[in-house]
Amino acid sequence: MKYWLFSFFILVLTGCHRDGWHHSSIQNGNATYDMAKLIHKASSPSSGMDLEFSRTGSMIHGYINVHAFELPSFDGDLYATSLTIETDLATKTFVIPLLEGGQRARLTDDCLEYLLQTLELKPHVTLSSGYFKEEVNSSRFVLHMDAFQRSNSRIRPQHMINFELY
Repeated sequence: MKYWLFSFFILVLTGCHRDGWHHSSIQNGNATYDMAKLIHKASSPSSGMDLEFSRTGSMIHGYINVHAFELPSFDGDLYATSLTIETDLATKTFVIPLLEGGQRARLTDDCLEYLLQTLELKPHVTLSSGYFKEEVNSSRFVLHMDAFQRSNSRIRPQHMINFELY
């Protein structure tokens, strides 16, 4: 009976649904230098891509990353690639700058704004660039984005300790 219960428990734990989002943050004494990162990992290391949002202070930047090959260049421009954002109802393509090495591209402000809005409103979003394609489950994106943008309380233990000498 114990072994059956233990194996059932392990099965339940391994069968839990993960939505692919990972959040990390670094808090500093000065809010201007607080950092946070929200990543949706690639489903496949060879044909998928990571979606990454990084925040420093109040500035948010977005990136796509691939692991196996370089992102394809856009119309012969070695410093640009295209990113297509697709939902059930709409498809929109953006030209975004490639970073050195060709495996990482930074989302432009227009692309970032459209992508954030789409992830908040639609439960599934498909990103593609050349032969790379990633399906993003965005059903819980708002919760992850709230954690990403939240900064911890400014009350720190070191600010609460006072020593007085008489």
